[in-house]
Order: sequence, then structure tokens, then C-alpha cells
Amino acid sequence: MDTDNTNKILIIDDSVNDAENTASQIRNAGLTVRLFTVESEDELTELIKSEPLDLILCATQSIDPEIESLLQIAKQSGKDIPIIALGEHFEESAATKHLLAGCNNYSTKSNQQHLGLIVKNELENLRLRRDLRKGEGVVREFEKRCYALLESSRDAIAYIHEGMHLYANPVYLEMFGFADKEELSGTTALDNISPDDHKKLKEFLKKYAKGKQEEPTLELQCLRPDGNKFDAVMEFSNASIDNEPCIQVIIRAQVSDKELEKKLKLLSKQDLLTGLFNRHYFIEELENAISKAINESHSSAVLYIEPDSFKLLKEQVGIAGADMVLSDIARIIQDQVDTDSICARFGDNTFSVLTFSDNTNEITSLAEVLRTAIEHHISEVEGKSVTYTVSIGICIVGETSTNAHDVLTKADVACEMVHKQGGNNVHMHNPLADLQASKDHDQYWCHMIDNAFENNKFNLVFQPIASLTGETDERYEVLLRMVDDEGKQILPGKFLPLAEQSDLILKIDRWVINEAIQLLTKRRAEGYNTILFIKLSGRTLTDQTLLPYISETLKAARLPGDALVFEISEPSAVTHLKLAKILSRGLAEMHCGFSVEDFGNGMNSFQLLKHLQVSYLKIDGSFIHNLSSSKENQTIVKSIVDMASSLNKPVIAEFVEDASSLTILWQSGVQYIQGNFLQEPVKDMDYDFIGESEEQSIF
Repeated sequence: MDTDNTNKILIIDDSVNDAENTASQIRNAGLTVRLFTVESEDELTELIKSEPLDLILCATQSIDPEIESLLQIAKQSGKDIPIIALGEHFEESAATKHLLAGCNNYSTKSNQQHLGLIVKNELENLRLRRDLRKGEGVVREFEKRCYALLESSRDAIAYIHEGMHLYANPVYLEMFGFADKEELSGTTALDNISPDDHKKLKEFLKKYAKGKQEEPTLELQCLRPDGNKFDAVMEFSNASIDNEPCIQVIIRAQVSDKELEKKLKLLSKQDLLTGLFNRHYFIEELENAISKAINESHSSAVLYIEPDSFKLLKEQVGIAGADMVLSDIARIIQDQVDTDSICARFGDNTFSVLTFSDNTNEITSLAEVLRTAIEHHISEVEGKSVTYTVSIGICIVGETSTNAHDVLTKADVACEMVHKQGGNNVHMHNPLADLQASKDHDQYWCHMIDNAFENNKFNLVFQPIASLTGETDERYEVLLRMVDDEGKQILPGKFLPLAEQSDLILKIDRWVINEAIQLLTKRRAEGYNTILFIKLSGRTLTDQTLLPYISETLKAARLPGDALVFEISEPSAVTHLKLAKILSRGLAEMHCGFSVEDFGNGMNSFQLLKHLQVSYLKIDGSFIHNLSSSKENQTIVKSIVDMASSLNKPVIAEFVEDASSLTILWQSGVQYIQGNFLQEPVKDMDYDFIGESEEQSIF
């Protein structure tokens, strides 16, 4: 509301006399008001966009605009504007109906005292909500800066409550040999201290708690999980984190210029492939835009841009070609937006634009310009002419926006709405319609998954994993497909994301395990010494009955455990480290193999191997992209292979796309390769491993 205590109120009523009576009732309630009226939806949209309204009163019988249209336009504006529905007479059913539709309150035109009280209450509630959002914004900004300082600090910092770790920054984790915060969780401060110094630390903390310790520093011998010890001087101070009283521990460390330079590089704002800003910087700028919307009522918007059928495009032009397409899209985006907008490569194949326009027509027009420019562009990829389209979702950044994650989720949902309708279009997030559409989408895929189970519409395909060292054993990765009613194959990217949000993924993973074991049993009976690699989802790691199920299924099939290798991704292993540790040990007891895929992209990937019993490492596919032309990727691959070799861990390179990459991988010491260059996933396990071995012997 305006600082001069003038309340901007819109009254919508087809009856001029009734509207004047309502205005009089509001003034009689002792409120200073500036009143507005509109006569159409277009006028309503323009007024909401141009004026910071504090309240809208709308007659339930209004024809143009109708109250239903008002609710939708107000929601879509991103502004917090309370709406009171005004009926001719009080009817409980009518009041319930309008409250369920989204109105903040309901009153009648005739009850002056009741209407005045409701208007006062809604205006006061609005003031409190605005103050709360501003306060939350200040707190978020303060917390963000505090955590940013902690995360980027060159000193090792931890917060400890009653001897337990509440938080530790990356330097502290690295210093004490922890892979991540989850691994540190549940450990005590004493776990990191040599037993010889336990008594020394306990006595110090007792005195410190009573305020009798004059010097807040203590020299101790610290202990890493691997048994290595080192000396450190710890500084202690009282603090709180997440409203929890605790002790802050700081270990000062000197950082060399090279280490500092490396950290500054990691904090770079730019995406190296496209030249646009990176995800981290974009989220920071979006948070600033949200604060501006809350504090200054200045709206902006996020455009979420995603190529249509990108997986198919990647299959057509290869990973290197797909990167060229992404670079072209990035250049088009940069050329079409103004210099004030923030353009970023938000994900592997998604882009985001933060435009500071508050005009919805301008925002939609910009999205259309981008969509059209990309549709008409022709990319030249290794002699091929390639065209493609994009889907664009839009979300307004207004005073009701809570945080960057909320805005981006809504923009992503809007983009998904376009994908569902065939792509190559623009859609602005509509809370009510998109929510329903999202529910319909989820229900559709749940039905498809259930139907696949009931009617045997799941099937497995296999991609060979070939040796570069002359081995002729058959290794295949097991991949899942679904068949629709027309007999067309559906890739897992369409249905697994939903399944992973529910227990459906547990059922799917078990189906894959059982089906793979049955097929492998038949194949081994035919004399083939085949080994199958089976992917497991991160959620399946939480299934405590998984190991017994695998054991019983193997026993029933009379299949040796070493015929199977189970795979999880490095991010899943990091997120569920304790569960991954239990799984790897349990599989080892059954003589099954255990592989970590997407390996090498974490902060400290090899630290992970200290906790897991790993049979194979699969290098993250991003390092195989453009391998023949990227010296940096070649260096990373070589370093991973060398380190893995020292630990006696064989390495698999997947997504191999050309002969030159294969040569580099062989020279780097990679033992196994996988990718469409060898063979695309197919229904039959018919790859010629012996012939492949003879071909590789030329290296």
C-alpha cells in the first residue's frame, strides 16, 4: 500500500449505483481510498499491470469482466491483490463457491458494517504479508551472503552442537577427508581428533561453556578417516545456525596463489560452451529480481527455453554436433534480447532468460521472436544442414514470487505444457490451468506405466561394452523401453522421471532385474559367458528389501552373481552414500559386480571409492564429448584412468561417437568402451565381440 496511507481499490460492478454505494461504505469505514473502475477484461489487465492495487471488490453478477476472469488475470499477474466477492444477498453456498475459486473473502453489498470490517481486515493482512515478504527477503539475502562467505572461505569452518556437527564448509570436509556433508552428518567433533587429545578437548570445552576459558584457541592433533593425522590450531566462538545455538570452529589455513586462482575460476560466471552466463550466476540474478519485485513492486519475467526432441537430434548429429546446435541457439538468444537481460545456459540443453520488462505483451512477443528465429535458423553440422524448434515457458516474477526455485519450477512447468502439445510454441504459466494439466500429465504416465505392467509393454534392449585390451567376454548394458498402443518404442526419459517421484520406480527396477536374470539364464544355458550391467535408480537404494530380492532371484535362477553388475550414478551414490555403501558390500557378498557411472564430475570423486566396493568406473559422458578436439577432456580422462589404474579399478568410457575418440581412449588406457559408434541399443545380444577384439588389436 502507498506510504501516504491511500488505498488503491478497484470496484467491479455492472451497476453504477451499486458501485457508488460500495465506495461510500468503504469511505464510511474511515479509509482513505483512491477508487478505480473498469468496463472490460482488457481494461482490467492494463490496470493491474500499471497500478499497484491494494484491493479488488467484484460483484458476483458482473458480466464484463466476470469474476472468474478477474481471478485468473490477477493470479497470472504475479501480484498479491486480495479479492472480495460481493453478492446481492448472503448465501452460504455462494460464499463457499467463491472462496474455493480463489477469492480472499465474501460479503454482501447491503451489510455496510460487515463489508467495512472485511475491507479493513484484508488491507491489514495485505500490509502484513508485504512486510513479511520484505523481511523474508532481507533474511534470505543475509543467509545467502553468510553461506556464500562460508562456502568460499579459505578457512575450514564447522558448527558443532553438543559435540555433533551441524554444518561444515567444503574446506573443512576436504581437510578431514569427507566426501560430502551427508557423510559428515552423525559424526562428532571427537571423531576428528586423535584419541591422545580427546581429554584435552573435553576439558577445554567444559571451561569454554562456563566462560572460564580466556584464550578461545586450542592446538590439537586432528585425525582423518583414513588414519592420517595432522596438527591444527582451532578457534572457538559462540554462534547459532538455523536458530540452533552452537559453537563455531575455525581452522585457519594459508592458500597458495594457484589454489586461489583455481577457486576464482570455479566461481566464474560464464558457461564455457556457449559463452552465456552459467546456472549459478543466473539464480543469483533471479533472486535479486525477486527482491526488487517485493521491495519496489517492479515485475520481471523468466523465459525457460528447451529444444524439442533434443535426444533425437543428438542421435542424428552426435554429441559434438548437438553441442554445436546448443552454441547456435545461445548465439540467437544473445542476438535477440536486449543488453540488460540475463541469458544463461541453465542445464545441459536448457536456456533461461531474465527479462526486466513488466509488460506481459512485450514478454510474450520476445519469446515469440526467439522461437521464430530459432525455428528458421539452419545449423551446419559436419556437412549436414539441421533445423530444430524450441518450447518456451514463461513465468512472471512478481511480489508473490517466493524464491528462484519457485519461479524456475513454474517456468519449467509452462515449458512442459508446450512439449505436451507438440512443442514449438510459447506458454505463460497459468497456476490453475498448469496445475491441472500437470496432474493430468502425471495421471497419464501413471496409467501408461500400469498398462505396461499389465499388458507386458516393457521390454529390454542391450548395448555392448567392448574391451580395448583383447578380452572377448560378452558385456552388455541393459536398457529399458516401453511400447505404446501403436507399437512405437518410448524412451525412459518420458516415463522414468515421474516413476522416480513415486514407488513406481521400485517396481520398474525389480521388473528389469527379474527380466534380465531370466534372459541371462537362458543365454548362459546356450553357452554364452555373458555379463549384464543393470542400472538402479537413486530411489531404489532406499529399498531395504532389494538385496534379499536380488539374492533370492539369483538362487531361483541358479545364476552365479558374477554374471551381473549393478550400476548407480555418482550423484546418487553421493546423495545416498551410506545406503550405497551397504548395497556395494551386499553385492560383493553375492559376488555381483558394482559400477559407478557418471564418474569424475563430483567435487572429490575418488574420495567416494574409499567407501564403496567398486568393480568398474564409467567416466562421465561429458568428458567423452568432443574428446578428439578437447585437450582439457583428454587430460581429465587420462587423469581419471591413471588414478583408477593405481586403485586397480577398470574404466568404461560410454557415449563413444567416433573412431578418433576411440583411439584416444585406447592410448589413455581405458579398458572398455560403449556407445552408438559400436552399436545402438538393440533387442538381440548379437554383437561380435571376437571380431571387435581383433579390430582393436591394430592399436
